[in-house]
Amino acid sequence: MIRTRLTRTAALLVIASALWAEIPGSAAGPAATLNEAASGGAPARNVSVPGHVVSIYNFGPLRPAVVDAAISAAVDAGGWGVVGRGFGIGLVQVTRGGVAVHQAPGPLGSWYFPTSVTAMPLESIGAIFGREVSKSVGVNQVVVGATSASINGVQAGDILDLVAADGSIAQFQVGRVAPDAEVGGTEIVMSTAQADLLGAVLPTSVLIYGQFDRGSLEASMAARGVSNDPKIRVRRSWDPRDPDGTIGLARTKKLLGELAYSVTESGAVLVDDAWRAAFIPPRELYPSGIRASCNNAIKSDLTAALQAVVDAGLAGYIDVANANTYGGCFEPRFSRIVGTQLGSLSRHTWAQALDTNTVSNCQGCVPQMDCRVVRIFRAHNFAWGGNFLNPDGMHFEWVGERRNNYLYPSRFCPNVSGGGIETFGPVQDTRDVMFADDGWALAGD
Repeated sequence: MIRTRLTRTAALLVIASALWAEIPGSAAGPAATLNEAASGGAPARNVSVPGHVVSIYNFGPLRPAVVDAAISAAVDAGGWGVVGRGFGIGLVQVTRGGVAVHQAPGPLGSWYFPTSVTAMPLESIGAIFGREVSKSVGVNQVVVGATSASINGVQAGDILDLVAADGSIAQFQVGRVAPDAEVGGTEIVMSTAQADLLGAVLPTSVLIYGQFDRGSLEASMAARGVSNDPKIRVRRSWDPRDPDGTIGLARTKKLLGELAYSVTESGAVLVDDAWRAAFIPPRELYPSGIRASCNNAIKSDLTAALQAVVDAGLAGYIDVANANTYGGCFEPRFSRIVGTQLGSLSRHTWAQALDTNTVSNCQGCVPQMDCRVVRIFRAHNFAWGGNFLNPDGMHFEWVGERRNNYLYPSRFCPNVSGGGIETFGPVQDTRDVMFADDGWALAGD
């Protein structure tokens, strides 16, 4: 079976970090509706998008100690810190004037389109996303990103039916369709008060914004143990592009097709027949001997990557028997937030990622994949899971763009100058320290 991991979107402001578990069933409840202006609501702040934003999160539930340290660091640097929520949710349908314009197949309320949501306190939305987003959310409407809107046929004024944590349906009116960059690559932006109505109450990240001093922020984060903890990820708006950052859900659906899914009482995930017929072929033979069922959109790049591995004489570093037995591409899986109907689909549901060498690359372990193989895959439009916050060295995920030239300080297998697959530097003679480690081999660090 393919091993599941928590997927993190590469978008700066969409951070999913939660304790997941599979639970069956759902509980029906009354529908909630938010499609009119709020009475007596707090007005949106008249602020502009700041020059810099920093996102801080950890693997698993957001730890209170991380929240305290991150917000204290923001204050130290003269900025603001706010706790946000990022979560996956099911979109049941889009209606306009009471008529469905986009609807998941199957019985209403049991099939969904996977959708990403980012929620912030209302008073911070203007500073994070800008005035236009803030104005819509300030009158109890939500904002939808342009790519997601085009996929779902959404227009301003439409009503979104979203499945809440308890299985009920909550309705939200769309106030604005915004450029993807304006909403940071997420699909829906709402306030935390609106997220409360969905039962999406789990904090997932701390956002730092405002006119803070970078140097002071870095010093404070280091002093408070934020920036030097391998279990905490700090993303800065001025960071170089990460070669192993994943792509957002809207872009995934645009490139790999929008699927609808349903989760059975046993926890099995079903995908709609039309999408599967269009995008998922039977198991096929790839260079190196791997047989897998991978999304039609990634087949040519996967073929090229594996052929390049073979041509470089590195085929022996891919465990074909393991990939054909325990790895592969297509296996629908749903990771659920404990006690709720909220959660996210594995990238393997789209057959977007190839797993191989699973025995030597357990999740959370130091990855054991040859870096030359990693860089070849990056050159052929794949990101690698070895640098995920919870390392997943078995995992190569298609992202639709070359990643071998991103000079980012990756913890494992950083790219090399010029986009090569290995580093060739000046010849050095190290005989003077050749045996310096003798007698220390079993002593540890």
